[in-house]
Parts: sequence; C-alpha cells; structure tokens
Amino acid sequence: GDCRRPAEQHIQSGSRFLVVIFRPPLYKSRGQKPRQFFIMDVSTTSAIIAEAEQIRQRYKKLAPLDALEDEKDYKTIVHSIEPARLAAILKTKFSSDGMCKVGPAGLKEEQARIFFEVYGPNKITPPQKENKWIKLLRMAFCGIFNILLWMCVLAMTILLFAFDDSKQEVRAEAGIKPGSPGFNDTVIELDEAGGDDIVTPILLSVIIVATAMLQWYTEMLAEDAMEAMQKMQGDKPVPTVRRDSAGNRMSVQLSSEDLVPGDVVFLEAGDRIPADVRVLYCTDGMEVDNSALTGESMPEPRHSHTEKPSQPPTEARNLAFFGTTVLKGNATCVVHATGDNTFLGKIAQSIKTSYVKSTLEIQIEHFVHLIAVVAVVVGLASLICNVLDPQPHPIGYIIANAAGALFAQVPEGLIPTVTISLMIASQKMSACNVLVRKLDAVETLGCVSVVCSDKTGTLTKGDMTLRDMVFFKSKTEMEGMTDFSKTDPDDKKTLGSKMLRGSVRNNATVIDGSNKFIGSPTEVALMKAGVSSWGVKRVKDVMDQPTLYEIPFDSANKYMFVAEPYAEGGQLFSLKGAPERVLRFCKYVYVGSGDSGSIVEITPEIQQIIEQNCKTLMGQAKRVLGIAEKKANYDANYKWDGASMEYAKDNFLKDMVFVGLFGIQDPPKPGVKKAVEDCQDAGIKVIMITGDHPDTGVAIAKEISIIPNQDQLPKYTVITDKDLEGMVPSGETFEDGDSPEARKLEAFWKEVVVHARVFARVTPIHKQLIVQALQKWGGMQADGKAYGDIVAMTGDGVNDAPALKQANVGVAMGIRGTEVAKDAADIILLDDEFASIVVGIEQGRLSSENLQKSISYTLCSKVPQCVPNFMELAGIPLALNVSQVLAIDIGTDIWTAIAYAWQPKEDALMARKPRHPLVEKIVNVGVLFYAYFYMGMMQMCCCWFFYFTAPGIWSNVGKSNFTPEEEHTNKVASTLYYYTLVVGQISAAMATTTYHESLVKYMAPNHKLNICIVLEVLFALLIIFEPASEDIFQTTGLTLHQLLMPWVTFVGITVIEEIRKAMARKKAHAREVVHPDGGRPALQRRLLDAADSSSC
Repeated sequence: GDCRRPAEQHIQSGSRFLVVIFRPPLYKSRGQKPRQFFIMDVSTTSAIIAEAEQIRQRYKKLAPLDALEDEKDYKTIVHSIEPARLAAILKTKFSSDGMCKVGPAGLKEEQARIFFEVYGPNKITPPQKENKWIKLLRMAFCGIFNILLWMCVLAMTILLFAFDDSKQEVRAEAGIKPGSPGFNDTVIELDEAGGDDIVTPILLSVIIVATAMLQWYTEMLAEDAMEAMQKMQGDKPVPTVRRDSAGNRMSVQLSSEDLVPGDVVFLEAGDRIPADVRVLYCTDGMEVDNSALTGESMPEPRHSHTEKPSQPPTEARNLAFFGTTVLKGNATCVVHATGDNTFLGKIAQSIKTSYVKSTLEIQIEHFVHLIAVVAVVVGLASLICNVLDPQPHPIGYIIANAAGALFAQVPEGLIPTVTISLMIASQKMSACNVLVRKLDAVETLGCVSVVCSDKTGTLTKGDMTLRDMVFFKSKTEMEGMTDFSKTDPDDKKTLGSKMLRGSVRNNATVIDGSNKFIGSPTEVALMKAGVSSWGVKRVKDVMDQPTLYEIPFDSANKYMFVAEPYAEGGQLFSLKGAPERVLRFCKYVYVGSGDSGSIVEITPEIQQIIEQNCKTLMGQAKRVLGIAEKKANYDANYKWDGASMEYAKDNFLKDMVFVGLFGIQDPPKPGVKKAVEDCQDAGIKVIMITGDHPDTGVAIAKEISIIPNQDQLPKYTVITDKDLEGMVPSGETFEDGDSPEARKLEAFWKEVVVHARVFARVTPIHKQLIVQALQKWGGMQADGKAYGDIVAMTGDGVNDAPALKQANVGVAMGIRGTEVAKDAADIILLDDEFASIVVGIEQGRLSSENLQKSISYTLCSKVPQCVPNFMELAGIPLALNVSQVLAIDIGTDIWTAIAYAWQPKEDALMARKPRHPLVEKIVNVGVLFYAYFYMGMMQMCCCWFFYFTAPGIWSNVGKSNFTPEEEHTNKVASTLYYYTLVVGQISAAMATTTYHESLVKYMAPNHKLNICIVLEVLFALLIIFEPASEDIFQTTGLTLHQLLMPWVTFVGITVIEEIRKAMARKKAHAREVVHPDGGRPALQRRLLDAADSSSC
C-alpha cells in the first residue's frame, strides 16, 4: 500500500505495522543525516516472521562467536554479561537491586506472546514415537523368524489350492473314475499330500498375529505406565513478574511450559528450576543440587555476580539449570534459555536414536539361519528320495511331501514361547517395581556381564545423612556413635544427646510434613537424624525455642552461631560449622560427659586427636562438621539486636567448649551391598561411574564391595578424569586402525576394561565412551578373543542419558530419574532400588534358559519325523505321513513348547557365569546334538521298535501294492509309530525341564506344562479313535495292549536321562565365579561346564 501515509491513519484503521528504519550506506556517522523511517502495512504472518528474525539476531548475542547456527553443544556467555545489557538483549526489565520485588519488571505481555511464538513451549522435545498401529504391523509381519513363518503359511496356501485342482487332473490322466478300482487308493495318496489341510495355515497365521498382539499389548502397557508416571509428577506454577501494555507490574503464576527468555521468575528452597536462568539476586548461602546434570552429590553455591567470559557456563555460579533443584535460599532470576536450548535439552537432543539389535534378535537370527539350512536340506533330501522311490508317486504328492518335511523342521511355537516367556518375566519384574519398556531387554539383561552404575541416587540414597558423631571418651581417645536412637533432647550430660540437640537448632531447615525437609543438605541431614531418633514433635519443641541472636551460615564464615535462653538460667551459645573454624573459637573441650565438671582445656595433644579424627572421617568421604557450646549469663534485658557481627565474634564466640564432630555422607542404599555381591557371585562385574570426587567414589565402592577394602589398590582400579586426558578418541567413537592414536587407546582401554571398578570426575561423554570401550574390548573369553561385554548402565540424571542409550540395556530410576534418562532407558526401576537389577538379571537368565529348553524339546521330534520318508526307499511302508507330522507340531508340541515359559528356575541359575550371546548361543552345537543325536535317536529307535510290533507289518516290507488287509496293517503300524512319538515327546518334555537337576528333586512344578502333557495324550487318543480324525490323519484304533506298551518309551528315556544327569553331576566341574579383585571367596558351587551346560 501507500508507505507514506501518516502513522495515525494506520493506527486508526487498526492495521498491523512495522516501523522500518533505513540508513543509506553512505551515511555512517552520527549527525551527518538523520535516519529515515516509514510505516509499512504488513500481514500478521509477515510481522511475526520479521519480529522472529530480529529476536533470533538478538539472541545470538548470548552465544560466543564460535557458536554455530545449529550448535549441538551448550554454549552461552550469558553469565559474563552485565544485567543492564542482558535486559536490553532480552527486551526485559530488572530493578536496580536485582530483586524485582516492587515496581515494573519482566517482559511485556505482548512481547512474551511473540517470544512464545518464536521459541515455542518450554519443554524438551521427546523422542519421536512410532505409531502404535505401525508398531503392531511391524511386530506381526517383520522380523526374520516371522518372515520365515509367513513364507511357510504362503507355501502351504499355494499347495492347498494348487493341488486341490491337480487332483482331478491326476485322476483324469490316470483314467481313474469314482467307483473304479484304485480310486480310493489314489484319493488316500493325494490326501496324504496335505492338499486338504486348510487348518494348518490358518492356525499358524492366528498364532503369529496373536503373539505379535501380546508383545504389542505388553509394551503399550509399559508406555502407558510411563505416561501416567510423568503426569503424577505434575507441574508447579512458577511465580513470575511481567508488565502490561501500559508498563505496569503484573505478578502472575505461570506453567513452566509458558516461560520464555526474558521472563523474571522467583525461586525458593525446594523449587525445581523451570528453565536455564541467570541469577539476578539471591540470598547469601544459596545452594542448588546439580547432581542430575553433573553426578556430584555435594550442593553447589550460587551468587549474582557477573562471571568472567573464560568461565565455562556449566561451572558459572550465577547460572542455574533446567531440571535441577534449589536446596537453600531464594533467588530472583531471568530466563535465558528454554526447552531444547537448555543445557538439559542439548544433552537430550544429542542422544543417538540409532537402532541397535538386541541380543535376542541376534540369537533368533542365528537360529533362523541354522534351522533354514536344516529345513532346506531335509526338504531336498525328501524330494530326492521320493523321486528315486521305485514306487512312483504323483508329482503333487512328491512336492507336498517334501514341503511337509521342510515345514516339520520349523519350530512354529518359538515366537509365542519367546514372547510369553518375556511377558512372564516382565510381569514378575513389575511385581518387584521394575517396569520393562522393551520386552527384548529382559533377555539381554540375562546376558549382562558388566553393570555400570551411577553413584548418586543409584548406589547411594541421593541425600546427605548423619552417619557418625565422634566425641571424647577420655583425654587420649575419641569414640564414635552411629546409633542415635538412644539420645534424648532433655539429656544435658550425655555428649551424644548434647551434640544432636545442638545440631537440630537449625532455623534454615524447615520440616514440611513428617518425612519432608527443605534446606541445605547438611542441615537436612542433621534434622533428619533428630526426627528419626526423637520424632517430629520433640524436634519441633527444640526448634521452637526462642532465638536471642543468630549468625547464619555463609560461605565466607563457614559456621553458624545461635544464642538461646537456657532452662536453668542464663543463655546457651551453640556453634557448628567447619571443624577448623569451630576450633578457632574453642578453648575447652568436654571429656566423657557434658556436665561442667568434665570440661578440660584443649592441649596440643587433644588438638592433634581432633585433627586425626577429622582426617579419618574425611578419608571415608564424609563431610565433617564440628560443634561447640558454652553457657553465658547476660542480663535478661540485654539488647541482643544491638550486637554487631564483630562484637559477637569477639565476645559471644570466645572461649567455646568443643563437643564433638559430625560425619555426614550420602550413604549406600540398604541392600546395595548384597546386590553387588550377588552380581559378583553370578560372574557380573559392577563398575561405579560418577562425576563425584574420587575419594567419595572409592569410599562408597569399598563399603559396598565393588573394590576391596584395602589402602593400596591395583593399578587401573580407580580411573579419574585426569587419567582419561588424551585417552578419548578424536571422533565420536573408537575406531580400529594402526595409527599411533588407535594403538595408544587400545593398549590403555584393554587394561582399563579388565581392572577398572571406579571412574570418578567423568563427564557424560566419558560415561558413553566407557560403555563403548567395554562393548569393544571387554568380554575376554577362554580363546583369548574379546567379544565385548554385554553392558547394563544404570542412572538417574541427564548426565547418564548418553550412556543409558549406548548400553545394551539402559536402566533408569523411576523416582529420582529425569525424563531424559527415562526416555533413553529400556527398563525403569520404579522404586529406585539397585537391588531390583538382580531380580531382572535372574528373570532374564530364566527366560533364556526356558527358551533354550523349549527349542530343545521342539527339535527332539524332528529326526523321527523325517526318517520315515527316507525309509520308504528301503521298501518300508510310510510310518508317518504329513498330516501326522503336523498333528504333532501344530496340534500338541506348539502348546507344550509355549508352556515352558512358566518353567521355574533351577537352583544353580544365578551361580553360572553370564552367557555371552556370541559365544554361547541359545541354539548351539550342544542343543542340536542333544535334540537330534541323543533324544531324537532314542525316540526314533523306540518308534521303529513299536512300529514293527504291528502284526503282519514285516510281510509288507518291500511291497508297492497292498491289499485292504495289508493297508490296515500299515495303518496300525503307522498309528503305533505316531503314538510312540507322542509318548517320546512327553518324556522329552519332562527330561528337558532341567539341565542336570534330578526330576526326583525338581519334580513337576510347572502346572501348565503338566496340563499340556495330559492334553497331548487326549489329543493323540482323539486322532486315533475318532472316525473323522482317522480319515484325515490315516490312523486306526489300537488295542489296550498296544496303547500301554509305548509307555515303556517314557520309562526308558526318563531312566536313561536320570542316569546321564547323575553322572554329569558327579563328575561335573564348576564354572567357578571368582571375585575379580580377590576380595571375596570363590563361589564353591559345582556346576556343569560351558560345553555341557549348553546342552540339555
């Protein structure tokens, strides 16, 4: 439109407009020519686009010059910018004192709305989720084993329709008409080809789809549980100040998602920091908990001073980060980054989402390749044998018979067995507060050989706890107290009671409910000790005593002083803080008790004893505080408010009486030590990876048995950030090669992955590289080759997320865990208990073991199923037709195989070394030898034995044409073969329930398997005696004697198996699991070695 119309006309017409300022390049200096401006009409979209670009250009001023447009690292200089300039960049307003408590402050509402359009909601973009329906289709129709099964279904369907039409053609070509001689024989032979078996492909299809739906439903339940957990955490409104269009102050409560850069927010103790903020004002001694980002359990102080540009932003004391917590004090802050632009957001977006095959997928793929080769070989051999058979068969019969032999080698029950096994393991883990997000992770957890764990919040409680009170027992010795339940706040003489009462006189700590505390971690630790010992009411009685004078704790003084009225008259002064600061004001010390008669003067010897005990506590990675007191007798009308700080130091704090020392630490969780030892008994290394100080990590590691409790540790046991300098790859991951760097890294990390048990002061990227190194150079086997460790990584913080994603199994904490950590994990510990991992490992091993037993059972029948086809070449009438084979595979074996999913564990399950999926596969030589050449051969011999017990069958050997009576004899023999094989499979089902434990001891605890065995017998009897089934499966009724005799097979195979297992137990040598550091005795259980235990 007309760009030069007066602005008033635009305003009156309600048009949106931008003031465009233009200065010709010629006029660069001030005063030469005034800048020209004019008003343009623009659309709403154009205005927002233009404004958005201006905002982005201004926002770039908060980043260093080397920051890229799509910078992946967290780079900012906001900590080095003066508040006045920062306000100009963000188009916001601060008060001169930075508190912003009165007067206009913050963004204007209109500006905030535009910023929201540009920056979007203040939330981290979650990982892209697969559409649930596409996920269902992928589970049903993708996956190498499912593809193999669908190919079988397709082939069966093609054979069904192709040979249904070919029957008429075969009869026509042969000149055979209904009612003519040979018509019934031809019908029987064609029907044996399986052309009418429409039930088999339908049933197999239903099994595949139903199994996929089971897995899909289970994982959907886990996702729903995750979402419900996120909703329960809620979103506390954030006190914010903004300005209206007239510039007046507006105090509002905003959702954290509505915050934008430039918003001025108010934070207090206990608040979760809603965005990345710059501190404008804070109370002295303000502290934040950054453990979710850094892994360090110690609180970090904050101030409002401008930092130097050289200071890394993550170490700047005037910045606070999204997702961390205010522990102490309150602050006024300005938001400078939201959502994906925050430090937490940058880490979340940096996590790789590339798909990595699980160990189960690798195992299934290996098995499919193996079974495909076996099936094709058997199918081709059957085809060749039928072609070379002296008795000619129709082409349809030959192809269908070969296809049936091929299908018989495919264990159709594998996928449902796998899925149901993992579902059951998942349900058992859920009962132990372990949420499985991906079913495959259960099996992988069973293969884990290394558990890498964050320290804070995972191995430890995640909050500071009073663990020791140390005081003088005599002039030459101090003693410690760890049980505080015997103390009493009214006890004036016992030193333990005196110390604990003085510690809870802490006005900076607020009790919010019986188990909730707000304040600095150190003061909360002291308060919790009092509450757990005396109860809330008695602690509040102590806290509610009037305070006459107080010197609050600050980072400069490092002590806190309180004066209160004394019940017996006068005043009681108490001082607590850093031991060296407290001792500076102490002249005396209590020895033995807390009465006045036990006060002695501090001598150099006593001073040395105190210092030595301080070093002992510090050597245990404990935070040490000292406490002192004295009684005073100031006048009742003394003006305490008039006492200056200097006067108090010179008079109130003079000649204090030292009481004792506090040892405060973030302690290990109950049960962690036993869980670590259980892992080590199972051959699993536990490695601590922490961002905390090495001394803290080593002390906790010794306490929970990760490393031996000795002063001198072997080389490489503890690795720090300094050790890792120059030992990380220049790229994103380790690479093979002969370069000097590659050789240096390989030599270093090969030692580290074997010996290291504690990594301290490491960054999130270090954590990820440590997991990569274990996966690359760990897992050394007996052949001297490193196959890579199977690594489980546990953690709760954002700093753990890259490693959680890199690990074979990522395990996040459900309570303390950040959303970023949970999104990166495969398993969530809902109760945050490290011990739950042992439950998961046990269930993973059990599911793998049951899967191996199920496959072994299924394969046992394959030899007696395929041999009859080849025996036809020798003139022996066909002992087992295709319909009978499918009756065993689909009718009975598949359900029995699935029932193995409920099989209870054997005693020695957690005493074995981890099974490496690349070394000891689920389907290995041992399994194949057991199924094909041991159990399969016994079954086959028994089947042929009872086949030849059919009266008159020997006379039919070598014949090609049979009379009706001879046909009946063949049917009786075939039925005996089929029935004996069913009984043989029942014996195999019982035998394979244990590897080497006797059935006399183990019994039959799997009731579902027992039911399947009974149904298997009933189904076999139905096929034998039901007239309709006799026509379909070419069976005939048997006598009572013939029904009972094949059970000799069950007795014989069971007895032989018991003898084999007894011999194996007698001469078996243990797979000894030795503690890698030699700190604990070797496991003494005797088990089968790897080769023997890999077979059933």
